Amino acid sequence: MVRDRESLGSEGFSVAGARWHSTPTHPFRARRRAAPAAAGVAGRAPEKGAETRDADVVAAELLESINAQDGARIFNTFSKPMREAVPLAKVQALIRSFVEAKGKLLSSTRLPGEKDARQGRYRFEAERGAWLVSLQVEARGEVLGLRFTEPPPPAPEVAKSDLVLQLPFRGYWLAVWGGDTVAVNQHADQESQRRAADLVMQGSDGRSHRGEGKRNEDYLAYGQEILAVAGGEVVTVIDGVPENSPGSMNPFFALGNAVIVRHADDLYSVYAHLQPGKLRVKAGAKLKPGAVLGLCGNSGNSSEPHLHFQLQDGPRFEASWGVEAVFHGVAVVRAGQPSEIADYTFLKGDVVGNDVVTK
Repeated sequence: MVRDRESLGSEGFSVAGARWHSTPTHPFRARRRAAPAAAGVAGRAPEKGAETRDADVVAAELLESINAQDGARIFNTFSKPMREAVPLAKVQALIRSFVEAKGKLLSSTRLPGEKDARQGRYRFEAERGAWLVSLQVEARGEVLGLRFTEPPPPAPEVAKSDLVLQLPFRGYWLAVWGGDTVAVNQHADQESQRRAADLVMQGSDGRSHRGEGKRNEDYLAYGQEILAVAGGEVVTVIDGVPENSPGSMNPFFALGNAVIVRHADDLYSVYAHLQPGKLRVKAGAKLKPGAVLGLCGNSGNSSEPHLHFQLQDGPRFEASWGVEAVFHGVAVVRAGQPSEIADYTFLKGDVVGNDVVTK
């Protein structure tokens, strides 16, 4: 999937540091020079007490300048290397082409992500579409980096699994995260994880561990067998990622030890954060429903022993769309009330078990 198109008809607009892409594949560059520590707009050193202008302010001014077709105002905010690389005439021609392509800009919205006063990603809504804008500024608002790209295509609707699925564990587990909004599921805004769930075991005291929970072995989920939700073929096995101590995480190997199983051409299941050296399957293995894949652990981007489970429409974790898992005939305790739900999807706060006979 192409996620960052640098195009506007035959031209793109991309300034990053001192780079301006006049076409997607043939940028021309200026040698970047160190700017004075107090450099201001148009390369002039600001006076003491000069106003501090963050990325949000500059983004709003950029929108106004494009609508006013004021290329000079934009050019005068560029750092010296950028002004050397990008002639004013080029700036003027490109902002004119923006309005010709999609009409007047209507609004600017900062996209979710890390809040940083010096940089941000924005969505500029226009009369006939939108632009994604990446912006980097220094303390006085001088523009150090600027990139306009086409937004990605809208996300497809979330598909629901049509296979008969069983839960990926025995006993009762608590859905710490699960559902279709970020309020109940921290994964919901991630493409492949948009219906993922994090699950732990919980004791009668409401805690997921015994004692102080300083060791992985203190956690009730630790060492529990993780099961295939349906028959299929193992396509990926990750092993050898060391486990974390409770409270620490390893984002560099986010999945930790994991297994990915293919159930159909457009349906794969993912089981993450497993124990190293305890996986029971290899790539290429043919599985029956309920096959033991490995043991619940605390590897990867995990702060305590738990199972991260998800369905997705492709084999690659980073290049797939999440699919909603529908389990048939399971026992659920929601808000203290037990029930049997014929077609169940994970929801934060639910305690879910599989000791009800599937109908």
